[in-house]
Amino acid sequence: MTVQGVGSEYALPGKTTPPRPSSGLFDQDTFLKLLVAQLKNPSPFSPPDTDKMMEQAAQFGMLERLVKVEEALREMSRAAYLAQAAEIVGREVVVLAGDRQISGTVERVLLNERGARVVLGAESYDINRVVEVR
Repeated sequence: MTVQGVGSEYALPGKTTPPRPSSGLFDQDTFLKLLVAQLKNPSPFSPPDTDKMMEQAAQFGMLERLVKVEEALREMSRAAYLAQAAEIVGREVVVLAGDRQISGTVERVLLNERGARVVLGAESYDINRVVEVR
C-alpha cells in the first residue's frame, strides 16, 4: 500500500512478518524433493501408498493456503492500524505517563514493527497509553 505525501519515518516497514523459527517441519521444497525421491526410488519391500501420499500433499496444500490467509490478514491489520494512528494527528490527547496524565496535541505518529508512538512536544509516548482523544 503506497501513501503519497507521507515521509518514510511515518511508514511501517515493508515486511512486518517476523522470520519463523525452524519448527522441525518441512517446507514445500523439501516436501516436493522427498516426494520425487520416493517416486524415483520405490522400496521393493513396501510399495508406495499413493493414497497416503495424496493425503499428505492435500494437507500440505491446505497449510500453505492458511499461511497465505494469515499473511493477508496481517497486512489488512497493518493498514487498519495505520489508518487509526493517522486519525489522531493534530488532535488533542491525554496520555497516561506513570501516575500522571499529560495532555497535548499530537504532532506526529511514529510507527515501527513494535507499534506506534504519539509525539507531544519533545516527548513520544506509546499509543496504548492514550486514555482520551479530544
